[in-house]
Amino acid sequence: MTSDQPTGRDQRIAANTPGEEVRLEGNRRYVRGEAGLAVFRPQWEQTGHILTHWEAREAYGQPVIDEAMEYGSAILRATPTSTQDALRTRREDLGLSARTVGQVANLSADQVCLAEDKPSKVSIRDLERIAFALGLDERFIAFKSDCGGDRDLGVRLKVLSQETGRTIRVNEHNVAIVSEAASVIRTQHRLQTWLRLSSGLDSFSKSPDYGSPQSPAWSVGYRLARSARAILGLGEAPIPSMRELVEKRLGIPVIQAVMNRSIAGATVANTDENGKEVRGIILNLEGDNENVWVRRATLAHELAHLLYDPNDGLEKVRVDLYQNNQQNVETYATTDYVEQRANAFAIAFLAPIEAMRQLAPTPVRAEDVEAVMSTFGISRTAAGYHIDNCHYRQFSIPEPSYDIRPADEQTAAENFATDYFPLAGTPEQRRGKFAGLVAAAYERDYISEHTAALYLNGEAAEFMSVSDSLRDLFDL
Repeated sequence: MTSDQPTGRDQRIAANTPGEEVRLEGNRRYVRGEAGLAVFRPQWEQTGHILTHWEAREAYGQPVIDEAMEYGSAILRATPTSTQDALRTRREDLGLSARTVGQVANLSADQVCLAEDKPSKVSIRDLERIAFALGLDERFIAFKSDCGGDRDLGVRLKVLSQETGRTIRVNEHNVAIVSEAASVIRTQHRLQTWLRLSSGLDSFSKSPDYGSPQSPAWSVGYRLARSARAILGLGEAPIPSMRELVEKRLGIPVIQAVMNRSIAGATVANTDENGKEVRGIILNLEGDNENVWVRRATLAHELAHLLYDPNDGLEKVRVDLYQNNQQNVETYATTDYVEQRANAFAIAFLAPIEAMRQLAPTPVRAEDVEAVMSTFGISRTAAGYHIDNCHYRQFSIPEPSYDIRPADEQTAAENFATDYFPLAGTPEQRRGKFAGLVAAAYERDYISEHTAALYLNGEAAEFMSVSDSLRDLFDL
């Protein structure tokens, strides 16, 4: 940015920019450091994070903007030690080492420690990277004593990492993945709101019903699946793409990450700057999810948690194993009724029971099993159990006559845009729809190139050179 006048890109901004009041500000920008916010003067050698008028006002409010305009700068620091206290407290709440935080933030452990001891000696860019890795709201460094973090989420993750006797191994690496994902989830929801992208989530209500002796959890899961299909107008037809339904139609953040091979996925609840709960899904790139049919089931399972689990059931984070997700939902002996309900929802949502009975009538033949797998996009194990349950487990279910695999079209429909990505430094966790939203928000002048580069872990100039291709990649 080399002048106070709008650039060529600014002049091309469409009419759906962030309100006429922003245009009246003459495209003014601000620059923030660890302690304050100043009006951006390109003729001066100012260092810091450049913000658009929209994002500065949304984060800090009009009084701070007025103060910066009147005096040239405004103080953001809530207390003399608010930055270091927030970073250190959050890292300790999560039970993470400085080394692990540094790996996520692409910094050294020494830089993380320095940020906790003397943040004024660390660039605002590096402080923001650390905050984002810790699941904090990087905009509120110094400005809020807790940096906008959801402490309940941090404590819950630490508890999961310290529990013994669990089959789920939520180690330090996985805690770091979930923590960063919480930042992605919060930011994605905010960008979608700014971009006025509609969501279908308001049509769903949380359900505390996890079954009873008369109505087991799996039967509740079946009922919720029927309800969800009715709300979405799916009837009993196969779902062509779970990815598109979850990400695009419902506007749910889906973060792909490399986790332990035993973990299928997770559902995470965070809070935004207004205290409202925002949820998202983590999908493991490793293990059985490499098969798109398993991946569809994982997404459906996490969708059940996200749509229907109240806070008491979700407990901020639900981490799910492949081995638990691939059991017979009606006969698997478990006292974890939250998981039993989600498993039943997943299979009935992907393959409605009445449609299954019509496609695989008794006596069930091998070709019927094959037809169920290819039509509804579910694995052999899932198809066998589901057909068996649909016929009240009174008939034997034959094995398919050959090793049937997903068609290329099904694979393409479920794949996320992570293989080809124009920014090599962007981690897998931020390469999904999140990246497209960042590009769209930059194009419409909601966020600056500095903010976009922070979110995608790159440099501002590098981001600007590929912003058009990023937007086009995600059709936003």
